[in-house]
Amino acid sequence: MRLNIAKTVIAAVLLIGAAPANASAVHDAAGDYLATYFGSKTGDLDVISASVTYNPASDLFHFESTFAGNLGGSPSGFYIWGFDRGAGSGRFTANGLPQVLFDSVVRFNMDGSGVVSLLTPTSSTTAFAAGTAKIKDNQLIADIAASLLPSNGLAKSSYTWNLWPRDGVLPAGFGQISDFAPDTINAPVQVVPLPGAFWLFGSVFAMFKLAGNSKQRFAVTVKSI
Repeated sequence: MRLNIAKTVIAAVLLIGAAPANASAVHDAAGDYLATYFGSKTGDLDVISASVTYNPASDLFHFESTFAGNLGGSPSGFYIWGFDRGAGSGRFTANGLPQVLFDSVVRFNMDGSGVVSLLTPTSSTTAFAAGTAKIKDNQLIADIAASLLPSNGLAKSSYTWNLWPRDGVLPAGFGQISDFAPDTINAPVQVVPLPGAFWLFGSVFAMFKLAGNSKQRFAVTVKSI
């Protein structure tokens, strides 16, 4: 009995170990600058990984992104997350990216300030202060109120997004964009907490407890003989 439980526990632990640390993260190759881009290539405008999660309990969107170089190497650089809240359109179709859809954008600057811009059904902007985004080495992390990105037909948990850094020293337009993550299509927002992961870890702890209780029962039985 204990052997079967131990085998089950080990299998579950191995399953957890094999699972990716952050299944929601988009991973992007280093050095894959767009052919149309001729701006700074110090690495801080080259996406390595990015994720956006939504927490229904706090009604916050959480942003995490990692770049090939420490942020600040491109002083005129900034970061745009495009969101499809339900009415996204392919505004880069003419540039060969018809599946990068958005109806709003979130911009983060190098000082952690930024702005949320809603493009439809009516245009509006909301600025946030320097330091809202936390920048350390080659990472940018931020939380913003989900109320700044109200539904445009989709539930917040069903929004999709794409990240494209820009170099503002270049003329405005597609040529400012250094990289896309994902490269050609939007990624889904990940909802937290993760029910599947929670129950998986819960099951492992339950099995350990069961194994412990079984061991206690076995010891009592032996003593009584």
